[in-house]
Amino acid sequence: MSTDLAHGIEEHARLINWYVGVWHDLGYETPPTRDCKAIPPLGERSAEAIKGAHAAIAAIDVLTRQLFALRAQLVGELRQNEDILMARLEAKYGPIPTRPKVTDEQAAKALIGMAEALRDLARQQKDSRP
Repeated sequence: MSTDLAHGIEEHARLINWYVGVWHDLGYETPPTRDCKAIPPLGERSAEAIKGAHAAIAAIDVLTRQLFALRAQLVGELRQNEDILMARLEAKYGPIPTRPKVTDEQAAKALIGMAEALRDLARQQKDSRP
């Protein structure tokens, strides 16, 4: 059994949320009552708020690394699971034709092509506006 890399994700997210609140000096974007303070404008945040922002960034970095590790684990496990299932099916039914696998490079090229096409479409729509 693999390490549970999903463990602690919610706690990290709550910690990030707390630190972002500290960055906002525990104020509200739209204070619900007169007794509640608003988020101070940039340039007027306290030293504690600045420390909170730095802590939020550090916590985001930790969570990002954990999410990438979890993603890699899941991709590996899915591929391993597929191999096991295919071996089981081939043992029972003989060789099974499969679709050609798409490499990461091929997928990246396809995504870049789609992004470029969307960009061109957006430009065309912008140019055709009166």
